[in-house]
Amino acid sequence: MVKIKLPPKLPFKRVGLAGLGLIGGSLAKALLPFGGMELRVFDRDPQTLAAARKVRRFAAVTDDPEVFIDWPLDLAYLCLPVRRNLELLEMIGRRGAPYPVTDAGSTKGPITALARSAGVNFCGGHPIAGREVSGYDHSSADLVRGCLFILTPPEEGGPAAEELTAKLRALHELLDCRVRVMPAAAHDRLYGLVSHLPYLAAAALAGVALKHGGEAVLPWAGSGFRDSTRVGASDPAKWVEIALDNADNLAEDIGALLEILQSVRQNLRGRDARGLLDILEPISAFRKKLKPSP
Repeated sequence: MVKIKLPPKLPFKRVGLAGLGLIGGSLAKALLPFGGMELRVFDRDPQTLAAARKVRRFAAVTDDPEVFIDWPLDLAYLCLPVRRNLELLEMIGRRGAPYPVTDAGSTKGPITALARSAGVNFCGGHPIAGREVSGYDHSSADLVRGCLFILTPPEEGGPAAEELTAKLRALHELLDCRVRVMPAAAHDRLYGLVSHLPYLAAAALAGVALKHGGEAVLPWAGSGFRDSTRVGASDPAKWVEIALDNADNLAEDIGALLEILQSVRQNLRGRDARGLLDILEPISAFRKKLKPSP
């Protein structure tokens, strides 16, 4: 007997995506194969809009946020830079739009607090995926398919927020994402350590080379410099917004980084091999436990 594969049950039928950059574009491309889903998109970049208008499966394309807000949606998915996500969420709240909202930003505390004050049914989201390049041209469905995906529902959201969280879990599990749930504050603390600080550290490493050697050092750089500074090539404007949104956590993390570097410097000046090994050996053992990307 031939088994017929039924289409998946979609938790949302009408989805509005705001922002078709690297992440928003990748999510759009990953969701397009679901024939029962109507995708409407908003972006202000002329080249991105031109590309989006060539995609027949997009039900509507606009560069006007007011038009986006007024669309009849089951879900608004904000994939703009963090500050613009906040601005659009505030507009949605002022308009009293009836649909729930999620986002794909790298920080969760400020947008969760704003949603609460704006009276918006909101659950934050964060696909743990990215590259050092940006824009729709670099987006790919494979970037988000199967990725780790964090949901950060409000701590006192009630039944509506619980339902939204369950539906968002179901939506991203259709993309084979490994969905995890945590509070917004815990997310920002964790990703300050494993995402935001690494960007600043990578930028600082490249900055030291720029300051003391300039572009003349680049032809001599090997894979160690390339790998350790890779994310330092990312869009600085985007990272400034992220860093300021998570400033308190990052200030603490940078203090811890400086303490380690100060200890290394003291042991270097003292020519103390044992002291250096005492610092570096547990760090090496810790780093070796990191599993390769799936």
